Amino acid sequence: MLSTSQLREEVEAIVNLVNEGKIDDARQRLTHLAPDVSSEYGKGALLALNGILNVIENKSSDKMADAQKIIRAAERIPKSHTMDDMDKGYLQTISRWAKAKPATKDAAGAPGA
Repeated sequence: MLSTSQLREEVEAIVNLVNEGKIDDARQRLTHLAPDVSSEYGKGALLALNGILNVIENKSSDKMADAQKIIRAAERIPKSHTMDDMDKGYLQTISRWAKAKPATKDAAGAPGA
């Protein structure tokens, strides 16, 4: 079982691999990480990472192109809903990815960007 700090380091490493375009490496690391995760927070983080990878692997990353909307939602949800540790793991992971995500050409050239 991983400690919280070890889990966060692993999640950060996977997010970095995704943002570097190393999808196969990220998927492999995620696969090796999954059996060591038992906390609800960790399960939420795994859910978010799997979702991110699935969207990217299905060539539909444009569905998650607006990082600002993802970050805004991740910041608003805790204020309006009761959250458990799984929700926190999911939201923190998805917002960590959105904040570290390189800007897309469409988003960089969009008005107000």
